[in-house]
Amino acid sequence: MQGERRFAHPQVLLLGNGINRAFGGGSWGQLIREITVNPDLPPDCQLHLPMPLRAILVTGDTVDQRLREVQTTLYGKMGDPGHGELLRRTLDLGFDHVLTTNFSYELESAAQGDTPVTDAHLRRMMRHTAEGRRAEAKYLLHTYELLPWRDREVPVWHIHGEGRKPDSMILGHYYYANLLKKITTYLEGEGNRFAQEQERSGSVTVKSWADAFLIGDLYVLGFGFDVSEFDLWWLLNRKKKERAESGSTHYFAPKERRGPAEINEKEALLRVLGVHVHHCGMLRPEGGPLERSRGFRDFYAAALAEIRDLMEQSGEGRQER
Repeated sequence: MQGERRFAHPQVLLLGNGINRAFGGGSWGQLIREITVNPDLPPDCQLHLPMPLRAILVTGDTVDQRLREVQTTLYGKMGDPGHGELLRRTLDLGFDHVLTTNFSYELESAAQGDTPVTDAHLRRMMRHTAEGRRAEAKYLLHTYELLPWRDREVPVWHIHGEGRKPDSMILGHYYYANLLKKITTYLEGEGNRFAQEQERSGSVTVKSWADAFLIGDLYVLGFGFDVSEFDLWWLLNRKKKERAESGSTHYFAPKERRGPAEINEKEALLRVLGVHVHHCGMLRPEGGPLERSRGFRDFYAAALAEIRDLMEQSGEGRQER
């Protein structure tokens, strides 16, 4: 628009475990059961602590050790052929960056025709920004995989760690707090770089996944934004207060079934922080696991169509500058 400067925002996907769950993949609850060794916990007891504190409890505060012991189970498996197809449709949308909270590699497997990934394959894709002399062993703020896809390469950031590097996996409040400290220290050191680069060149250099989160048009898919993910809630607050022109944030989830006097507090909080909430005309599926999985598959197909439209609108806006 005349008289208003428009900046180029990277198109960024924040991908959670939802698509994997819709095709029979493991849940965070299953991972908690797998790493449970605390003898003081009765069998099948119901735990209500937030996930990071729950991990400390069930492992007897040996989270890092238990993750090393179950490391080989965290690579992810592709069963239903529709799983890989949906992930490839996701990649086809043309994101500039993919951020994922998953430790596993379903996306990488889908990109190579549902073939399981290997350590050698992942090492070949590993990259890091100029912020470090080598790829980080833990707290992967500047480390990513450069995933070949079609005629381009897509940076995939495992923001909470990956199965190949047990020390990098963020599970437990101690590790979340250390990661957040690394993020805040890095951003403080960057000063007003985002705004300065936008004024100088119209875009921002992505040196970390936090940069992509803050400056990009962010599309949140298959990620529930649990309140325990306090590093990402902090970044949402920072994004709203950012001095530079930050991109928009879009959160996709089926609408919850609630009474007239009930509200979805999490979605209300997301809106307070400037997030656009999209239900895609879908209600959260009910019924058994099979019925739910089919309903969620329909939801993800609808969400991808809506994301495509939003990305096209963003591209048209950038062309108007």
